[in-house]
Amino acid sequence: MPPCQIQRPHGMNDFLLMLFHDRASAANRPTLDEVHPVETLMIWPPQCGQYYGNSRERYCHSWIHCDGVRVRKIVRESKVPVMRPFSVVNPACFEQCLAEIHRELVSYMRPDAVIVGNLLENCLRDLVRYRNADSMAGRISEGLLKVRQLISEVPAREITLGQMAALAGMSIPNLSLRFKNVFGVSPVECLIQHRMHHAAHLLANQNLTITEVGQLVGYDDLFHFSKMFKKHYGLSPRAMRKRQLRT
Repeated sequence: MPPCQIQRPHGMNDFLLMLFHDRASAANRPTLDEVHPVETLMIWPPQCGQYYGNSRERYCHSWIHCDGVRVRKIVRESKVPVMRPFSVVNPACFEQCLAEIHRELVSYMRPDAVIVGNLLENCLRDLVRYRNADSMAGRISEGLLKVRQLISEVPAREITLGQMAALAGMSIPNLSLRFKNVFGVSPVECLIQHRMHHAAHLLANQNLTITEVGQLVGYDDLFHFSKMFKKHYGLSPRAMRKRQLRT
């Protein structure tokens, strides 16, 4: 998203779950643009004011709208924070949930509502479990946070594991192990995920060719970029762009 603040005083008629991969504000009432750290999740219930964004910097986010009797029960029983932004230790869990729900919805003529509900429930419960574990374990090491911040800020930059390890002050094996234990994915997988999220956002800009989008997220080879994008989203960049035009 370009620098902006979204304001919906009356919210919407369903739940909105939004994970901010970059620094942004998120609240249920007007704020002074209080910016939260990367990988912050906010859940807005129906008819709840929605205020989010970053008026000074571009930001990337993933989201899902959902509602129904089971959704309300899942949110209530999972004890996930609602109307209160919180840091997500394992953003890969949320991203994987969205990908699997999308796959269920588009891969079959009649998607199974039970499967979709189970995916959402497992995701929220996992987020709460990691959040509780993190609060007991204490603060994430500064080195890991530096690596995560570097990945989120420069998706097009060619970053080697050696450079990441040097930044964190760790050996490569130690960084790989500790990063995955905390964030749910390896440093390289985290970089790829962030590149794909940024690419999906850039595809909405019709002034950019797909080749240019690939280059802006670190892929000079169009075939390789398309392959990685389809592996992540289940759609080619061209198909994603067509879908964005319909919405």
